[in-house]
Amino acid sequence: MPIKLIAETAAHHGGDYDFMLDLIDAINQSNDDIVKVHVTQNLDEYMDPSHSVYNLLKGWIFSASQWSEIFSRIAGASKSLMTLVNDTEAVELAAIYNPEYFEIHSVALNDINLLAAVKANLNPSNKIVLGVGGSTLEEVESAITHLGTDRVVLMFGFQNYPTRYEDVNFQKMRRIMQLFPNYEFGYADHTAWNEPNNVLITLLGAALGVKFVEKHVTLECGFDRIDSSAAISFDQFQQIRDGIKILDACNGNGRLELNAGERKYCDYGPMKKGPVLKRDVKIGERIHHSDVCFKRTGARTDLAQIHAIALLGGNASRDMEIGTILRVSDFNVTECV
Repeated sequence: MPIKLIAETAAHHGGDYDFMLDLIDAINQSNDDIVKVHVTQNLDEYMDPSHSVYNLLKGWIFSASQWSEIFSRIAGASKSLMTLVNDTEAVELAAIYNPEYFEIHSVALNDINLLAAVKANLNPSNKIVLGVGGSTLEEVESAITHLGTDRVVLMFGFQNYPTRYEDVNFQKMRRIMQLFPNYEFGYADHTAWNEPNNVLITLLGAALGVKFVEKHVTLECGFDRIDSSAAISFDQFQQIRDGIKILDACNGNGRLELNAGERKYCDYGPMKKGPVLKRDVKIGERIHHSDVCFKRTGARTDLAQIHAIALLGGNASRDMEIGTILRVSDFNVTECV
């Protein structure tokens, strides 16, 4: 399956609904596969009033009708929808629009009430994305157990405004992927938008074998907004898309049989050594291991080295001179031992 690219909006709108619509429209014109939005309806369920940003976020909550317009625009652009839900009312609202993906943020990974609400609203077309950045294996396993489904995507990555690449820890991700072989994985990169290696770091994460890559996007790089430190331009977003296309092509289909390029490379005779007689042989005479050597030759043969070895001990089907490049037809295969 090709890697899917997620355009993340988060709270970058800062409560500015018109900005959010403009951002959605810009995403819809980009080459993303999935549009991700954060939905909050009941802030008091998500956050205690004592929290330092409670009053700020209170003014950033969009109404159900505003979300309806946002979801309609995403659907109209034939984009897949990912809704990160912060409370049970948000789950119920999002479920009306049947998002392909529900996400639970790592800050709520083991909120059993939220997990239960998502589980109750699942249908066969939905997947659950679990943010596992900054979470222990015990926390991850507990969340999976509560959900009781294998339609789970484990999403690596965390935002510490921005994430230093020294903290990304691809080695840890590889180990976790080995521990959970039955699930899909994603990488949400939060490298600084002006980090010279931003695109490279993202593509290195994509190369881990994940199925999803997520990036924050913005209309105004570097402008002072929530998540602006990791929000990239659509030009950078396109660079990542182009890189993922190359990566997808390099990944191939994973099948174990040789592809066309490999078959051309393993051309026996000119490329890989073929079996060559070391002495004259008469028809019916047995051809032993000591009668054959392997050389790169000017002519092709249909005998791979291992197949030639298997036929040795069989009888010659014709008279052959020293230096003959052996083929399958040169053996009386019915008499091989």
